[in-house]
Amino acid sequence: MKTSYFKPRKSFSFSAHPYDLGTFMGLRYSYDDNHFLLKIYRIEEEEFSRYYNYHLNYALEGNLTGKEDFFRHVWQIVQNRIRHFEMQDPFSSNHAMHKLNIEKLQQFQEYLKRIDEWNARPSHIVIEEKENIIQKQKELIEELQARLDELRVFEVSQKIRVEEGYVATFIDLFKQIEKLELPSGRKLILSDHQIVYPRMISKYFSDGGDDIPVETLRNYYVGKKDDVTSKGTEIKPEQKFFKIVPITPNKK
Repeated sequence: MKTSYFKPRKSFSFSAHPYDLGTFMGLRYSYDDNHFLLKIYRIEEEEFSRYYNYHLNYALEGNLTGKEDFFRHVWQIVQNRIRHFEMQDPFSSNHAMHKLNIEKLQQFQEYLKRIDEWNARPSHIVIEEKENIIQKQKELIEELQARLDELRVFEVSQKIRVEEGYVATFIDLFKQIEKLELPSGRKLILSDHQIVYPRMISKYFSDGGDDIPVETLRNYYVGKKDDVTSKGTEIKPEQKFFKIVPITPNKK
């Protein structure tokens, strides 16, 4: 007689655990699969893990089976019952109930799929899943490669050289340009985020041939109160050599 892997309800027990299988009279021989599935129909999806592990622990503590064999056993029971419902007459009076049961069992299968650390499910299912994963990864690689190709257009082999020691002077010019207004009163350039300037300067300009770290440049683009930098690096007066002055167009 094959031993059941599931914890049965004790006969005439008034304090049975809600996950124990069977009726007040106990668990009828060879009906353990039916009772195991009946519980699945009635519990919520978030209970699947507790329910599964409750019976797994019973089987392990009783040396009835191992984790992988228990998983295979449960998967087969669930799969067989789904197949059974799918073969029923779709015009029978129980069709709606069969559909609900299939849906619940498929939800339970999704839980089983997540915990299948052995790839113990039928090989064709595992292979199909792996092929789908590989296909998605290929599509992602192609997408990333296309984006990389687009970004390569903006790559430069040699950065524009700012005279060594005059990065602050160069940044002062950028800050002046930020303040320039068109005759319409609108800003000539506008950015909602100051970080774009440190990133742009770091990417395309060098300090006498040496890279300029973004974090160094960010010190020049920090919070302000009125026109005074509240923290970070200020451009000293002796570093300001140029002044951008708007011209007044000649009137005809």
